[in-house]
Amino acid sequence: MLASYAFVLDPVATGKTGVLTTITDQITLYQQRGWGHPAIGILGLAGLVSAGLVIRLGRLSLWPIPAFLLWSSLIYQFNSMGAGGAFEMTTHVIYAALAAACTYLFLRHGHLLSTSFTGFTTILFLDVAGSQIAQLFGAAPGTSLLGMMFLGYQPKLVNALLFLTISVLVRMLWMMVRDNWQFVTTLSKSDLRFASRKTLRLWSPALAVFVFFGGFWWGLVNLWIEPQMVADVERRTAELESRAIIWVIENEPMAQDSHVPYVKSWSRSYPSADPLERAINQWSDLYLISVHKRVSLNLKTVERDAKNDLARVPLAVKDQMNTAFPKEVLPLLEKPGWCFPLDPVCKTKEWIVEGANQMMVDARTGMIDGTTDFAGCITLASSDPNRPRNCPSDVALADDVSDASTRVQSYYQQVYLTTHTTTTSTVTGGFRTWRNVSLLLTLYSVIILLKTFLIVFSRVIFAPNGAASLHAQFLPDDPPSSASVLANHGQHYRIPITEKDAYFVARWGVTLEGPPPARRRPLGFRMPVARIASGTWAMNRIEGNRAEKPDEFDAELKVDEPAELVSWSLQPGERVIFRFSDFVGMSETLKMGRIASLGLSTLILGRMIYYYAEGPGTLILRTTAAARLTPSSEAEKPAPMPKLVAWGSSTRFSIFAALTTMDTFLSGYNLKTAPKDVVVWDSSTRRGDGPGTGIMRFMKSFLLPL
Repeated sequence: MLASYAFVLDPVATGKTGVLTTITDQITLYQQRGWGHPAIGILGLAGLVSAGLVIRLGRLSLWPIPAFLLWSSLIYQFNSMGAGGAFEMTTHVIYAALAAACTYLFLRHGHLLSTSFTGFTTILFLDVAGSQIAQLFGAAPGTSLLGMMFLGYQPKLVNALLFLTISVLVRMLWMMVRDNWQFVTTLSKSDLRFASRKTLRLWSPALAVFVFFGGFWWGLVNLWIEPQMVADVERRTAELESRAIIWVIENEPMAQDSHVPYVKSWSRSYPSADPLERAINQWSDLYLISVHKRVSLNLKTVERDAKNDLARVPLAVKDQMNTAFPKEVLPLLEKPGWCFPLDPVCKTKEWIVEGANQMMVDARTGMIDGTTDFAGCITLASSDPNRPRNCPSDVALADDVSDASTRVQSYYQQVYLTTHTTTTSTVTGGFRTWRNVSLLLTLYSVIILLKTFLIVFSRVIFAPNGAASLHAQFLPDDPPSSASVLANHGQHYRIPITEKDAYFVARWGVTLEGPPPARRRPLGFRMPVARIASGTWAMNRIEGNRAEKPDEFDAELKVDEPAELVSWSLQPGERVIFRFSDFVGMSETLKMGRIASLGLSTLILGRMIYYYAEGPGTLILRTTAAARLTPSSEAEKPAPMPKLVAWGSSTRFSIFAALTTMDTFLSGYNLKTAPKDVVVWDSSTRRGDGPGTGIMRFMKSFLLPL
């Protein structure tokens, strides 16, 4: 959806050209490649399939999805070339409205870690990789699987990254509002005012850091790097103008006072472009047009150079184009020399110069190779081993050298126009990408600002003596109807042969004695990263009801000291939050899931993604050192957040933090649970650090160029 209207993401260009002009004229929709008819293609098929699924599942509220896909497949039928006027505007406005509706559905029902979204983004990146690999084997640039389905689609890594970044940022903003709206609205105005003022006082240095580094990078790029680059490009443009004027005087007789304005008119004005973008475009315009005039003149001698031999035409064309377009005198920009790896000024100049120079080299190569290959296609027989492989099947051989020369000159005009358009689009697209990346980095920093503000706000509002003396209930779940059953088993946990439920236990970090290992994958493909990292992607299965079978033994799980094993028996519907790094095993009846939240009560624990187990069933956990379980007095003492192993979803936390500006940035905090809440702590001193430190760890994000 966002890819179709990617131009709208460029606020600079949109502001200069106007929103209505942008929507109707500047946007290139990726039209599907039709299967016999333009309206029949991958989008139409996807629209029909999604419509069937919406009806079959009874989710009629998702109707914008098939409507958007079907409209995308039909839009070029309704909006023929040059339609213009109110009809064209209406067509695009309907498209944009459907795109916005689908975006809302994604925000409300979608998930960034879902199989469908990760699969789609994987296809985008694999398509980029596949295109690069195909080029190594001689395929044309832009050849890709998605390019075979959509007209004009070009696989680019930057575009794929932009799509992914925008999706993440928009989703995070949505979650921040969704997960905190109800809590904030329940606070009294006086409590909210008191907590907000105190939070602003403690958090304000983070805003100051953001403003300082944002202004620093903006000034560095716009007031230091860009003026220097513009001056360099304009100097090279002036040199090109001087050489072009001399050539015009020698080869295009006209009034002496017309030479200078005539050459200057070769470069367009580009009024809406940035200074450096305009300078590079004018530089490339001037050079390409001056070379075009030289090449056009030189190609007129091909007939003479070929000496009535058709086989000599490709070589004559190449020689004349090399003469008019010599690689040695390409107007390449001067590289800044060796750059210190951490020198942003030098590195930025290097990136711009390398990109501009590569553009000129590609333009030269493309023009010469394209014209020379065409000359070979019309002069060499299909049986000739020197004939280019990519000749069109419908191209006809030239009658003689004169016919070949005329057709080559005509074809070169098309190559030049294509190259000129491509070069201008490359410059414009490069700077648009630069602006978009800068915008995304800025938005990312704003997200970090909001996140740090919410973390500091949670420290204030959930302090024991805070504005409202509130507890942070992790999730709005009801407490279990009866007391939870926890047990510390030390270094040995026994599953008797009389146990009716089957169990799955980890293959790493714990030893299984008794029944033979039986490798299984109980959770399928869910939560792959966490399970692979913790060694629980595949687990050992222990069958239930083994008492009546011969040669069966109790299953013994063992760990080395000082680690301990803890079991948590869950009631139906009861949920326990845990870390996969502490996960050892579970009964087959237990359900596993993932929670993503940016609520205040979850941010205080330093993460936005958590994993839970839902009963009925038994969850087996491992601590690094001695375990502390409620209702023991040790478990009720405040402790650093990283020591938390597992807790009930309805657990209420209080924050013990030193509410000073220095401690907000540099110091962590301790958590204390409310009475009757059930938690498991790890007493290991190695778990005292981590995300429970101050918000200074987020400040490194502002050191990135904005």
